[in-house]
Amino acid sequence: MKTKISIVKDNQADVGIGTLIVFIAMVLVAAVAAAVLIQTSGVLQQKAQQTGKEATTEVASNLKIVSVVGVTDSGQNYVQSLNITIELSAGGDNIDMSKVVVKYINETATSILVVGGATSTQFNYTEDRVGTGGINNVTQAGDLGRITLNLDALNQQLYPRKKGTIQIIPESGTMIIKDVVAPATFGTSTQVQLFP
Repeated sequence: MKTKISIVKDNQADVGIGTLIVFIAMVLVAAVAAAVLIQTSGVLQQKAQQTGKEATTEVASNLKIVSVVGVTDSGQNYVQSLNITIELSAGGDNIDMSKVVVKYINETATSILVVGGATSTQFNYTEDRVGTGGINNVTQAGDLGRITLNLDALNQQLYPRKKGTIQIIPESGTMIIKDVVAPATFGTSTQVQLFP
């Protein structure tokens, strides 16, 4: 007697293999995406730390203008030089004054000056009070420095009622801008307080 063999076709296994392949592909894509995200977050963290340090330096290593005194000529007709007293702001880092750029701007001209350059007759830096360090052209905590601008040598004298702008640009930190306005008359004064 012949045995009857019946073959039953079952397509469910084929669907299961397809689903497994799609699932493995999704896991691989998710793993690659996770690796990219982790690498990107690491780079962003490093950039954020660097930016934070730079921002702290910008804020903390700032100079502060304490006073500006103008010295008049012998006839008290104009201010022939400016004595700008500076110090570090609270929590400020040391500032090498040989790297500082000073600009003096009036209505007709702009002068750009650096310590020890060819403009030494026009611009000078001295330390009136030495705090934590020695006299070395580096403004440190407790130091009181004096920037002298020879307006005669710059040919930018400050006449009555006229305005001049002082810009002090340290190597790191924010630029300081101070406007000074000469009084209507100097009277018999040889020195005039322009700030504060």
